[in-house]
Amino acid sequence: MTGFRIIALMALVGSLAACATSRKLSPDTARTRILKLGLMEIEGKTLEVQRVRQIGGKQAVAEASLNMVFQLTRNSRGKWEVEAVRFSDGNWVQVETLRQALDMTREQQTRQDLTKLVNGIKEYKRVHGEYPRADNLSGLNDLLFPRHMATSIRFDAWGRPLILQRTGPGGPQILSSGADGIRGNKDDISLSP
Repeated sequence: MTGFRIIALMALVGSLAACATSRKLSPDTARTRILKLGLMEIEGKTLEVQRVRQIGGKQAVAEASLNMVFQLTRNSRGKWEVEAVRFSDGNWVQVETLRQALDMTREQQTRQDLTKLVNGIKEYKRVHGEYPRADNLSGLNDLLFPRHMATSIRFDAWGRPLILQRTGPGGPQILSSGADGIRGNKDDISLSP
């Protein structure tokens, strides 16, 4: 009887492992999902998923290559500069237009992240009766995450560290230096509770 139990247990473990494995994201499925985004027309083999890495049961990261064509021109000083990019859909996109679109998207993401931080600060104040006391954003995140905020946020969408400023009794101010990375000009993004 014990031999039967061992075989049954091994069969159960094997079937559970098979179920867990079947739920992993394959490169083909990742490629299909990326293509369904509809960001551009991608034909044939121009999008290649090299590797998919699972992050727990609900997230994965797909590393992919997308074939692109770059148009370069020589500037007045004789140096080559990228002027336009063509994805596999055949349309040229001016680099400056692409850069502006990316900056708009990054600004929107940064504003969303600042809102999450401010909501975490408000939740902290609601629970503790005062604003969190931190000298920098890292310290603030330590106080807010995970109890008052679902994710730790330390950088803006350009990959630069966010800045924590004390502005007085009204609570802290969270600041991004914006697209140009220079603090104190019109593209700065800030939010306070």
